[in-house]
Amino acid sequence: MMLTTACGEGGGGSNTNVSAATVPAGQEASVQPSASPASAPAESVDELYAKAKEEGKVVVYSTSGRANDAAETFMKQYPGIKVEVSKLKSDQILDKVMKEQDAGQFNPDVIVTKEVSGAVEAEMVDQGRYTKYLPEDIAPKVDEPYRTEAEAYANYVEFRTIFYNAKHYAQVPITNWWDLTTPEFKGKVYTADPLSSPAFMDLFTTMVINSDDMAAAYKEKFGKDIELHGTENAGYEFIKELFDNGLIVLKGSDDVLDAIGKADSDALGLAVSGDVSKNEEKGWSIQPIYDIKPKTSVPDSGYLFIAEKAPHEAAAKLFIRWMMGETDGKGEGLAPFNEVGSWVPRSDVQTKNDIPYEDLNLWLFDGDALYNTAPKVRDFWIKQK
Repeated sequence: MMLTTACGEGGGGSNTNVSAATVPAGQEASVQPSASPASAPAESVDELYAKAKEEGKVVVYSTSGRANDAAETFMKQYPGIKVEVSKLKSDQILDKVMKEQDAGQFNPDVIVTKEVSGAVEAEMVDQGRYTKYLPEDIAPKVDEPYRTEAEAYANYVEFRTIFYNAKHYAQVPITNWWDLTTPEFKGKVYTADPLSSPAFMDLFTTMVINSDDMAAAYKEKFGKDIELHGTENAGYEFIKELFDNGLIVLKGSDDVLDAIGKADSDALGLAVSGDVSKNEEKGWSIQPIYDIKPKTSVPDSGYLFIAEKAPHEAAAKLFIRWMMGETDGKGEGLAPFNEVGSWVPRSDVQTKNDIPYEDLNLWLFDGDALYNTAPKVRDFWIKQK
């Protein structure tokens, strides 16, 4: 079964959403065939619903629990179609789908996943295991690179950044990544384990890739050129000095924010920008930092795909449309993804953040460089522990 992307023309970005100015470098270089305009008109919602009712269900593998929230409203909107969501990490989904498909088992219909150091594109998209789906009536409103240049449409975009306790600090406590290596923060920096969460490793790998930026930030902080201590470049040196300064590695993002945000604390933590929306639910008093020198972070996109030989193809397309917010961007299925700390890459959807995405100080996402560099950075990280 061949699935094609239905893309339209027009619809530039606005100053409150992801814009062409934030096009990931690795994605600009390679436009997948699935991102080309389809030759046939897209099926209407009514046509998809009629076919989906015959299929009876849609199976979703998702890194985000928000897919469950979208599933609840979808089943009310489209009676007769059951949504089955399995929540897994990005690398777990990649491994599971690859093994299933190699065994001739085509179980999932929809994949909601973050990138895994460029592996999703290299091992799944390029191999035809995942296919981009973007309806032609929605495409003109989608900001680049997600309309024609990225490996898929991203329903939401986040990133990893430093959080602080807003009760303890009246203002942002750091402005430079190298601040974390100073005596002031010795034993007071937490991170989720990049070995079990590849998106965290992507940030450190990006620092290695952009080592000249890290060296410049070091000189700006300390007023002298960086001196390497047995490391290859300033990115590796930053990781080493972070460990030397007592970096505390916890299991996940929530663990980090529990440690710094539930009581008065002067510690800082590396976590997911979207976690700021959990403040009330979790009893935290945390705020993210949106501007750190030399760059705050690297984009972390929540991509939507249809899996190869999806057994419930019509239901898959209908559910993806629902999560996208339908033609006008006002559909209920988009609501769980449009939150503080997350950005929706549609020009017709108002962000809930005070800062527009294009004003964020981010490195460009370079999937090829990440894919080639991440194994070496993982090995270096393991040696520091």
